[in-house]
Amino acid sequence: MSAAPASAQVDLAALKRRHLLGDVVEAAGVALRGRGRVRQAVCPFHQEQEGSFTVYADSERWYCFGCGEGGDVLDFLQRLEGLSLPEAIRRLEAAPAPPIRATPSSRPAPPPAGPARDPALLTAAVRHYADELRGSREARAYLASRGIPAGAAVRLGLGYASGRGLRRSLEGRGFSRERLQNSGLFTGAGARFAGMVVVPEIAGGRVRWLAGRAIDPQRSPRFQALPGPKPVLGLGQLGAAPPWAVVTEGLFDWLVLARWGLPACAALGTQGLERIVQALRGCPRVFIAFDSDEAGREATERLAGLLGRRAACLSLPPGIVDVAELAASAHGRTVFEHLLTRAARAAV
Repeated sequence: MSAAPASAQVDLAALKRRHLLGDVVEAAGVALRGRGRVRQAVCPFHQEQEGSFTVYADSERWYCFGCGEGGDVLDFLQRLEGLSLPEAIRRLEAAPAPPIRATPSSRPAPPPAGPARDPALLTAAVRHYADELRGSREARAYLASRGIPAGAAVRLGLGYASGRGLRRSLEGRGFSRERLQNSGLFTGAGARFAGMVVVPEIAGGRVRWLAGRAIDPQRSPRFQALPGPKPVLGLGQLGAAPPWAVVTEGLFDWLVLARWGLPACAALGTQGLERIVQALRGCPRVFIAFDSDEAGREATERLAGLLGRRAACLSLPPGIVDVAELAASAHGRTVFEHLLTRAARAAV
C-alpha cells in the first residue's frame, strides 16, 4: 500500500535530472570508460571481464549486453542495493548528487578496452556455427518455431554454437591463440555463445559483429553479443541510400523482416537512437516498428522526433507484442504489409 504514495508525491523527472545516471553509476564504484554519449564498464551485476555494461547519456538508460539487465537510474539503484522502488526513490531524494559514495577498496579496476573487430576470424567462426546448425535438429527446430525455416537460416548466415570445437576449428584454420583471445568469442567460462543461435552482422561479404539467442528458455542470460558498441543490425544489407526501410527492435523481429525480403534493420533495444538516425541519414522514409510495450512506445516517440518528417510509425494489432509474434500469427506478412501501407498514408 505504500508504493503508490511514495512515487506519486515525487517529481520523478526532476529527481532524475538532479541525479544523472552516469554520476550515480560512477559514485557507486563502477568505472565508466569514455566521456561521450555512450560509455561502458564491467557489469556490477554478473561476472565478466569484457565491459558489457553500457550507459546512454541521451536517454539516461543503461543496458548490459552480457546479462540482459537494464533500466533507468532507479532501476540501477534497485538492482544494486536490493531496494524496492519507493526505497530507491527515497534513497535518491535523501542523497546529495551524486549519491552512494563507494570506498576506494570497493571500486573495481578500470575495464579493459573492448576487443578490436577481426572480420576474417569472425567470418571463419560463422562458417563453423553454420556447420553446427546443420547438425543440430534442436536448433533448427527452434528457428522454425520462430518463423525462420532452414532455407532462410542459410540465406541470412545463421548458425548455432554448441560450445564445443570452435577453438580447435579456428586454430586449424591458422588463427593464433592471441587472435582467439582478443576476438570476444570466448570468456572465462568458455565459448560466449554456447547453446545459442548465432546471428551475424554482415557487410561487404564479411562478418563484422555477432549476437546470440539461447534456445533454452530457462537459460540466463538469454541474449549475448560481442562486447563493445552494438551496430544497427542489418544495415550492411541495406545499401548506402535505400528508398525506405523498417527499423525494428529485436533480433527475431529483424530476422522475420529479412526473411520476408523487406529492407529492414534492428536497433537491438530502445537505447542510443541517435545512431539509427545517423545510420539511415540517406533514407527518405523510415518505418518504425518497435514493440508495443511501454518502452517500445516511448522509443517510437523519441525516434520519430529525431527523424522528423521521414518517420512513419506502425501500430501493431491489439495483443501483438512485437513483429516476431505477428509473424507467427495467421497471415502475419499480409497484415504487416497492410500496416506499412497505412503508416505511409498517415505520414504523408
